Amino acid sequence: MKKFLIMFLMVALLGTFAFAGGGKQQSAAPSGGSGGGVIKIGVSMDNLDDPFWVGIKTGLDAATKELGNKVQVDFQICQGDANKQNQQIQNMITSGDQAIACVYVDNVAIKQAVKLCNAKNIPFVYIDRTLDSSADAKVAWGIATDNYALTVNGWNYMADYAKKNNIKWKVLELVGSLTDDNVLKRTNGFKDVMAKNTDIISLVQSVPTDYNLEKVLAGVTNALQANPDINCIFMHSDMMISATIQALQSANRYAPIGQQGHIALMPFSGNAASVDAMQNKYAEMCFGMDVYKEGHDGLMAAYDLATGNNTSKYSQPVNDPGFIVTQDNLSQMLSRMYGSFAK
Repeated sequence: MKKFLIMFLMVALLGTFAFAGGGKQQSAAPSGGSGGGVIKIGVSMDNLDDPFWVGIKTGLDAATKELGNKVQVDFQICQGDANKQNQQIQNMITSGDQAIACVYVDNVAIKQAVKLCNAKNIPFVYIDRTLDSSADAKVAWGIATDNYALTVNGWNYMADYAKKNNIKWKVLELVGSLTDDNVLKRTNGFKDVMAKNTDIISLVQSVPTDYNLEKVLAGVTNALQANPDINCIFMHSDMMISATIQALQSANRYAPIGQQGHIALMPFSGNAASVDAMQNKYAEMCFGMDVYKEGHDGLMAAYDLATGNNTSKYSQPVNDPGFIVTQDNLSQMLSRMYGSFAK
């Protein structure tokens, strides 16, 4: 009888331990995904040395604040080095980041990072610079300015402006880096509008700058000496505007709208220098890029895709049309120019 009682108690105790262990396993919460927990997102940016990038970072920070303790952001800058960027992203993946949001440096080199993300089933989201998926490198989503559409809209405005004011634009184009996919779209948008308005728009010279200010200064200086009839400068980025103004001042051609010698400035994106040029009436218009929206929505997408929530929103990337700022609508559009808020 005693032996039977001892055996019964042992079986009961073993059953109790087994049940307790199973209970613990069932109640454990996953560390990420739709089950809850903190989501780790890696953010790799080309640079932070220009207010344009600061505008994107402002949007990223706003989204991070909205998500609160639901997200942990690993933010890194590669300082224009494509190899360094790929290494950063590889390290992010190794450390357990569950999504990558990226402003890439080089549209070819970044495919290596996309492939790594694909291998680990980690969503890759591009910001600002478009990146098409390929058979071996699938992009989860992206948001960027539709540079072609924005350029066309801006140049259509300048064509109408020329007709109303009896002007024929003789254009100097300051071309950005040829590794930037946006550059070709800006050039194509300009050329397509020019092709429809050959009587009022002509290209005098294109100067490759690689976004280098010394090349901008030398290019504008030499172009004005060789072609003094230039009366319009289309710059692929308004990071070029300070060097452009310096060259114009040296050539005694920096004059406001309506004054003799005036050269129309067409800056692209909307930094503080563009705001000043518009407010002081040295620029007829500015191509406005909604960089705050790009940063904000890019990080939100990375979070949603990592958690598996709201994925239907991300069936197609977003090509944001941006906005045109003119002397007529400046007071209404000023607050959307990132030069008004990026610090």
